[in-house]
Amino acid sequence: MINKVTFLISSLSGGGAEGLCVNIANGLASRGWDISLIVLNTKKSVFHNRINKKVNFKILGISNTRYSFKALYQFIKNEEPLKLVVFNYELTVMMYFVRLLSFKKFILISRNINTISKKKENLKGIWIKYFVFPIIDFFYKKSDHIINQCKSMQNDIVKHYNLDQKKTSVIYNPVNEIIEKHNQRNEIELNKEGYLLCVGRLESQKALNYSITAFSNVLKIFPNLRLKILGEGSLRNELIKLTIDLGIKNKVDFVGFDSDIIKYFSKAEATILSSLYEGFPNVLIESIALGTPVVSFDCKSGPSEIIENGINGYLAKYLDVNDLEAKILLTLNKRWNYKLIAESAHRFRLDSALNRWENLLTKKFN
Repeated sequence: MINKVTFLISSLSGGGAEGLCVNIANGLASRGWDISLIVLNTKKSVFHNRINKKVNFKILGISNTRYSFKALYQFIKNEEPLKLVVFNYELTVMMYFVRLLSFKKFILISRNINTISKKKENLKGIWIKYFVFPIIDFFYKKSDHIINQCKSMQNDIVKHYNLDQKKTSVIYNPVNEIIEKHNQRNEIELNKEGYLLCVGRLESQKALNYSITAFSNVLKIFPNLRLKILGEGSLRNELIKLTIDLGIKNKVDFVGFDSDIIKYFSKAEATILSSLYEGFPNVLIESIALGTPVVSFDCKSGPSEIIENGINGYLAKYLDVNDLEAKILLTLNKRWNYKLIAESAHRFRLDSALNRWENLLTKKFN
């Protein structure tokens, strides 16, 4: 059966890869595909309730990827998938060995979730840097095909692994299906509520310290402005301390994780992204789809392929907090056409992404 595919992911926690996995699985199932979605566990899961009933959903009950070989091996032996799409690096390597030792000839497709050269540069810890990642680096490229979230990610991985570009492809992340349904029912929110928004894990990659510092300077001109930060992570206390040191603690709201992101995006004056690097930032797409302009560092990779300066936001010079501040001020002083901002997200519609997924999954792989 050619229209049969299995998706494999570690969990369905509140990340971009997890949300996209469910969106694509649901979309293909709705188009008549035989879709299986396999997760290691549902710890801290926020997306499992969104899975379409047409999707064959299976939980392996494994706490960590490193302990998953036996369960994955048994699954492959029993289910014998034709094509397997894996949504993280470690699981891809694990499935390479499962395929090798099980003598099953399924097609192994990997979805690249980050700019791999930047990820390698920013690794911390001897174990990760000198043992775990080199193994991933060696075996990840042995996938039959690698899907990238944007062109700059594709260029990066082709160069990093010296790959034949035909072994890779680009499928832009689509707008969240919930946001698409919202936009079909409602007008774009025209009444903003006087706050800037940051959305992402409170970890070093997201570099929220730059956003907070830029915001502290913007406050000198817009003293009634607030900053809302959505997300959880290990740097929460460190970032709170930064707001105290800058004297702006009472102006910054650490909201935590909230799955109802529409209400935050739609009423924000702008969404700010100050990451050191990205794969393809869904945050920017979701914001503009709801008519809210964005300001982002011109980091690798994604923002330059999403942002149209003056149309849906502005790019700031990479890691330049002064330019980030200047672009935020430019955004706050501009009279935006919110409907035009939303229209700039049409190229990231779910239907377009599903068409590309179908084209890829029906092709023959060598």
